[in-house]
Amino acid sequence: MKRFVVVFIVLAGVLSFLNPADAQVRKGSNMVVSGQGWYGYDVEKLHPNQTTFGYMTYELGLGFQTEPESGNMYAQQFGYPVISVGMSVARMGHFQFSDHTKFPDLYTIYGSFERSLLRREHFSLGYLFDFGGTYNPGKYDPVKNPGNNWLSAPFMAYFGVGAFAKFHVGKRWEVGADFMFRHYSNGRLALPNEAINALGGGIFARYRLSDYEYAKYMGKPQKATDFRKGMQYMITFGTGFHTCQAEWNTYAYDHSDPSKPARVPTKEEAAGLKAYPKFSLSFDAMYRYALRYATGIGIDMFYSSNMKELEAADRILYGDAAVDASPGYDPISVGVAAVQEVYWKNFAVHVAIGAYPYRHKGVNDKELNEKIDDRERGWHYEKAGIRYYFPKLADTYLGFAIKSHSIKAEYLEFSVGIRL
Repeated sequence: MKRFVVVFIVLAGVLSFLNPADAQVRKGSNMVVSGQGWYGYDVEKLHPNQTTFGYMTYELGLGFQTEPESGNMYAQQFGYPVISVGMSVARMGHFQFSDHTKFPDLYTIYGSFERSLLRREHFSLGYLFDFGGTYNPGKYDPVKNPGNNWLSAPFMAYFGVGAFAKFHVGKRWEVGADFMFRHYSNGRLALPNEAINALGGGIFARYRLSDYEYAKYMGKPQKATDFRKGMQYMITFGTGFHTCQAEWNTYAYDHSDPSKPARVPTKEEAAGLKAYPKFSLSFDAMYRYALRYATGIGIDMFYSSNMKELEAADRILYGDAAVDASPGYDPISVGVAAVQEVYWKNFAVHVAIGAYPYRHKGVNDKELNEKIDDRERGWHYEKAGIRYYFPKLADTYLGFAIKSHSIKAEYLEFSVGIRL
């Protein structure tokens, strides 16, 4: 942590002495340096021996305030947001337990998008999104640290969303507060993966390297016309890896009475769990009706490579009678989803919320599944991520997303596609 803080203090110190004219990352952009203290509360309360649930996060960021001089139509349509890169350390190592469980601090690098919905001369109010990656130096160990059943992979995805209010103090300083939901997960690359879901708030200070001029942000937005309006069609191939919750549960639960508290699998049992490849093929038809937005419908086909292993685990968990009465174990599932994309130049946030008209993944009994927290058998799914389009390469794109069921991750998906 000391190295983390020293690097940012040096960086902020150097930038604060730059001449404002030299601090422009490009014409129409104003560099900003920020720091924040954020207090979060673990809302899941997953560990039976956990006695404290609050933790501090310390953050430093470097970014730029988009401005009218840039001529960027996306910046104008979004009300000239602040776009930045940040680093944070979440002091979850301060959680207290009644046993010998230890939890590590988490280190995150993320991008942030902050938009003001209400802007006044000395006050702004709006929303923000964070998305990035987290390093976990103290992953689950069934021998040395069996109580850490949240996170078992060294690298994870991080996502945050919230609202902020800030005050402009003079021409260069801003101080404010935010309230956010933050999520850390390895996307089922390894088990256990109970993940971290936290709510909390923070106080931040920000220094601008050129003067804040309120009046120039208040012009009426022009109508955006320089974009490809109309229907667009996407074909996407995706893949990722997934560890099977049912296999973990065969070790963790008492098969004669799944309502009993789960135990910790042995090191040998945990080592035997595999990460199975998953594949998807999607066809989306979307109508782009504005510079920033496109909405449509998609058909998704998913292939799971571990149906034999899932059936074997189900026979242990639920018994032969329940498995024989189930719809079966087909590796192919078909989904239909409502799809939304939000654009910033060649970047897009891609969100899909869908349901399965065809899906046979064994025992699908809500009461039985809930006893062992097996939400993966449900009838609906979600997918959220980012894409980057390459217009000069036949409008192909690369993407990254998290697919989940009832907000519980199934796998991290990397994708490639083409927009027609």
